[in-house]
Amino acid sequence: MPEFNLPALLEFIGHDLSPVRAVIVFFLIGYVIVGLPLHFRQGAASRDIWGTAAGVTMAALYAAFIVGVYPALHHTAVIAH
Repeated sequence: MPEFNLPALLEFIGHDLSPVRAVIVFFLIGYVIVGLPLHFRQGAASRDIWGTAAGVTMAALYAAFIVGVYPALHHTAVIAH
């Protein structure tokens, strides 16, 4: 069984996963992590409002990762090898 490897995970997120699928996955992660607990505590309206806000934030963080962080990580990894 392979060990957890952060550089391999970042490479998968940045290179192997298509951008559309990654945005969808990140949106769903944010929506589920924030939206479901709020649904049970405050109701469906809170789930929709705060879950969607969290999902959009996660998708924006992914976009920032792809534009700003991933190229630098990839460039550093290429130089190190």
